[in-house]
Amino acid sequence: EVVVRITKDHCPPQEQTIFEWIETNRAAPDTLNYPGLEINLEHRRVFKNGQEVYMSRYEYGVLSLMARHPGQLFTKEQIFEAVWHQDSESCLTAVTNTIGRIRQKIEDDRAVPVYIRTISNLGYQFMPNISVKKDSL
Repeated sequence: EVVVRITKDHCPPQEQTIFEWIETNRAAPDTLNYPGLEINLEHRRVFKNGQEVYMSRYEYGVLSLMARHPGQLFTKEQIFEAVWHQDSESCLTAVTNTIGRIRQKIEDDRAVPVYIRTISNLGYQFMPNISVKKDSL
């Protein structure tokens, strides 16, 4: 096993294996792109069809959390703890209301969500519909 000692100015040295160093230092994407939706992670900005959409801190936090993990099911408790950084005892209403506000801003039709789906009695999932045109088949 190869161990690397990393030293930063005015900080004690840290030791990591090469594998850990590579994994923790991979560049994360600055922007997440989905059909009709762009999330700029560096500047915390959201664009719907090229138009900037204002998001509150919590709306942006929920959307970016879910968009970074498309297809993953998140319970309300998981979302609350990750975004609000608090215990999830009274989270149900806050998460539900925040998801509703996000849908108002990014969904064309809230009755038929394209980006955030509700999985009954389980939670929410970011699953952007990617339509395939018949001409491209």
